[in-house]
Amino acid sequence: MTATKKSFYLVLIETSGNQQFIFSTNRLRENIGASELTYQAGTKWVLEAVAEANDQTSLQVWTDSKRLRKLLRDSEINPPIEDEKKPVEILTAASGKALLLVKDKETAKKIISEVTRKALFEAPGLDVAGVYEKIEDWTEKNSLAQAIKKVHKTFEKLRSRRPSPENRFLALPIIAKCSYSDFPAFDLEDLSQKQRKDGQKPKAISLASHVKRDKANEAKNRLTNLDSRLQPQIDKLLNSDEEHQGENRAWLAIIHADGNGLGQVFLNFEDYIGEDKSNPNYIKKYREFSLSLDECTEEAFKKALDVFTQKENQKKQNVAPIVPLIIGGDDLTVVCDGHYALEFTRTFLKEFEQQTQDSLGIKEVAEEAFGVGRLSACAGVAIVKPHFPFSVAYHLAEQLLKSAKIVKKNVTIKQNKNAPFPCSAIDFHILYNTTGIELNDIREKLKPEQNIQLYNRPYIVSENLDEADGQEWIQRHQWELLSERIKAFKSDILPRNQSHALRNALFIGKKVADSEVKLIEQRYNLTPFIEDKDSKSLFHYSEGIYSTSFLDALEAQNFLELDQSKNNQHKMEEIQ
Repeated sequence: MTATKKSFYLVLIETSGNQQFIFSTNRLRENIGASELTYQAGTKWVLEAVAEANDQTSLQVWTDSKRLRKLLRDSEINPPIEDEKKPVEILTAASGKALLLVKDKETAKKIISEVTRKALFEAPGLDVAGVYEKIEDWTEKNSLAQAIKKVHKTFEKLRSRRPSPENRFLALPIIAKCSYSDFPAFDLEDLSQKQRKDGQKPKAISLASHVKRDKANEAKNRLTNLDSRLQPQIDKLLNSDEEHQGENRAWLAIIHADGNGLGQVFLNFEDYIGEDKSNPNYIKKYREFSLSLDECTEEAFKKALDVFTQKENQKKQNVAPIVPLIIGGDDLTVVCDGHYALEFTRTFLKEFEQQTQDSLGIKEVAEEAFGVGRLSACAGVAIVKPHFPFSVAYHLAEQLLKSAKIVKKNVTIKQNKNAPFPCSAIDFHILYNTTGIELNDIREKLKPEQNIQLYNRPYIVSENLDEADGQEWIQRHQWELLSERIKAFKSDILPRNQSHALRNALFIGKKVADSEVKLIEQRYNLTPFIEDKDSKSLFHYSEGIYSTSFLDALEAQNFLELDQSKNNQHKMEEIQ
């Protein structure tokens, strides 16, 4: 007699359009509440549905991400699906995404139904969907890995066919609109006692805005468990009566960071787990890699908070002027004080590399995937005025992130030039002029001639790249070069009027800029800004293009390691 094949079902539950949901208004209270709803969709709600299917109350004890990881690693609470102790095993559960193994189709459908139904009632406007794939023969080699690829393809097909969640909020012209979004009004907002005394009238808000505001307190509890330095900032945010938070600070930054090459690592994970390709070993390595990645991102974020709290005017208050919106997996999205955004981002990326290098669950996989025992990440930093729409600023940050990821093409493994070498980089933009908000349009204006570009971004923050291919490109894009040129500007070796004269010359063309350099080089020390020593030019030549980092440093000088003694006008204030 032939043995009966053991079959299971793989369930994927995932959110879509997260950024539109989070950044649909400029109210940080709503942004942070929307972020919490996205987080709970892939964690708390999934655990509650699994708890019901497994008749298991321990999964319903919810506190924070640290406890979540502990539950998923506990084989008594989350036993292997082959043990037949429970009908469901959780592979991973993170912000906006969960993978489950289920014994039968009905249980798979029920869990998906429970999570999506909860989203309809508790998170109007959030797009949550679930799909499943059958694993016909569990004992077959790589059967789980193949099912993971199939279930993601199935999800993409489903997502392309589903209508937008905004279609649930159609309204007649006579219906009042929400004062903060494009949705129809649901109710009048609650006013504080102070607002009522000041004679303010309540504004109409949508149902989505209403639930986001209510969820903000739960977000505060989870985030302050992550790091207590966030509590004073978030308390001020949640207690604010202001319509536009941040109006008292000069600049705000939207930072979006994302790991390099991890999408392919997850989809081809079976290639990096060693000789044992069995499903139990795959699950063990996959889960540990996912949970360790979550831990590394959180630890890197906490280390980067020191950029704020170590400053002289922050030591007594111990306040970090930053609002984290997404911290999970390899993703980080925050809103923070613009003047510290670049240094915070640089520190986060370097700490992310270090944390992944110290994690055994990641190091082994990274060695197999990249030949180096660490991961890397890139970041886009959009620095804007406080009233600038967050959704547009995030879009710019996302474009800057994609621009930063060109390091994957330029910094490669010597033995395989098609494979990226782990290398972290930052691209940034300070939006002084809001007439052009698409990165392509912005960068086109920085090309006075066909083969001339007045920028050198992105910049590499990684160290120990001697083993990588592309050394010439690496040397031209080192963060230290930008930092040294910023220090030169701050030391006043070049008067402000002369730096602006050079700036104007650059926009005319390379010949005019070179002539301006020759005109003033005898009076001022231009050595820190010269990129071609032979021709004494602000430009360097590479792959048919003349580039310069002069404008990069000129624009970034007030947004990197701010000198408190000379810049009291930029003194930190809590986001209001």
